[in-house]
Amino acid sequence: MSIPPTTPPPRGAVRLRPTARGWAFAAAALVVLVAAPLLGQRDILRIGVLLAVLCAAAAWAASRAARTLDLVSRSRSGIVEAGVASPVRLTVSGRGRAGARVVLEDRVPLALGGTVRLAVPHLHEGETLDLEHSVRSDVRGSFTVGPAALVARDVFGLVTARRRVGGTALVDVLPRVHPLRDLVVGDAGGSRGSSTGAAATGSPDDVSIREYRVGDDLRRVHWRSTARRGAVMVRSDEHPGRPDVVVLLDDRAAAHAGRGAASSLEWAVTAAASAAVHLQRRGHRVRLLHDGTFDPPRELDDPSAARGLLRALARLRPGAPDGLARSTALLGRGDSTLLLAVLGQVDEADVAPLLSARPPGVPALAVLQRTSSWSGRATGAAAQEQEQGLERAQLVLARAGWRTTVAAAGDDVGEVWGRLAGSGGGRVGAAGRAGRRPAQQEAQQEAQQQTQQETTEVAP
Repeated sequence: MSIPPTTPPPRGAVRLRPTARGWAFAAAALVVLVAAPLLGQRDILRIGVLLAVLCAAAAWAASRAARTLDLVSRSRSGIVEAGVASPVRLTVSGRGRAGARVVLEDRVPLALGGTVRLAVPHLHEGETLDLEHSVRSDVRGSFTVGPAALVARDVFGLVTARRRVGGTALVDVLPRVHPLRDLVVGDAGGSRGSSTGAAATGSPDDVSIREYRVGDDLRRVHWRSTARRGAVMVRSDEHPGRPDVVVLLDDRAAAHAGRGAASSLEWAVTAAASAAVHLQRRGHRVRLLHDGTFDPPRELDDPSAARGLLRALARLRPGAPDGLARSTALLGRGDSTLLLAVLGQVDEADVAPLLSARPPGVPALAVLQRTSSWSGRATGAAAQEQEQGLERAQLVLARAGWRTTVAAAGDDVGEVWGRLAGSGGGRVGAAGRAGRRPAQQEAQQEAQQQTQQETTEVAP
């Protein structure tokens, strides 16, 4: 993590707190100062005065030591990859030689490893020192680190002085990204070819003007056409090799099961992140759609486009119950040449709107999750009903030309993607029932049987 130059933060107030030893000394001093005059013991009174002076001197020394340092800067990158330790650097500057031991305490959430304490040696005025510690999280998310505090204790260990220094920093823990194989979408309900082949056929001069749609980048407004037509017009790059890919993520809280990093929602986020980065790196413009909201479009020439997608997924929170319905309603408002849906627990009623919202001729892929395997309650009437609803949803999508697969707890993201990327998509995941026929084959056979029945009824 880099350290940009920053101005020194304002100095905070010093808070003093006696230690257990300090409370004992203070209590002893109070008892002696009260009892010695009553007993007429001047020698004992001197001891009480000495104890009181010692406590006051300890408080002064600790308070002075806490003011001898300032936090000049802290690293500001704010991006951490899940499962990878990332360094955090803090720079402190001396304002005078401390006569007591000083510790820099950086407040870190438990998800990132917990509060860190760093011993600071004696620094002269103007002398700087870089201190470093690391944070690590296995769970993606957005966390607040800081503020830091200088903690000083006098040489007798009677008083602890604490002074807040610096501010807070937001740290985004990006979801894990798995390597994926190339996607061939020619037989997934469209004719756009492979993801790698399409990226090589673009023409930078193929630009058209169209009306503004919600979510379009305002930097693409074509002012001359806007003035001429009286409506906001934007430049639209219709490059075959630069298609808009929509990744629809079902983030409804009710559609997922499990807790923490082992939940089905985290698996779905990881799958969406892996697919988005994979397609972005192969020349596609990827847009993320979740909870009824399109993330801002990111251009191919933006070097941080993939990281921007991951940061948006890092900050994702469970959505509302109608999030999938609102997201589906937005699908028809955006141009795309590939649609990828990562769905939680769904039934035929949940996926039916996807059939009409899908743009005509656009290849569509869907990963459906068997959330009962994440909840640990894979038996019972409720689990059986969910399983039947999942099978009907997969059959409905397969009939409409979607390439589908089912993911269960413990399935590798790369393997699930491989079932979609290959020509054998549409089969049930590894956790499905043994011997089950692929949903697309079932749909074809059912259609053939229906045709034969109609022929038999018409025949004389």
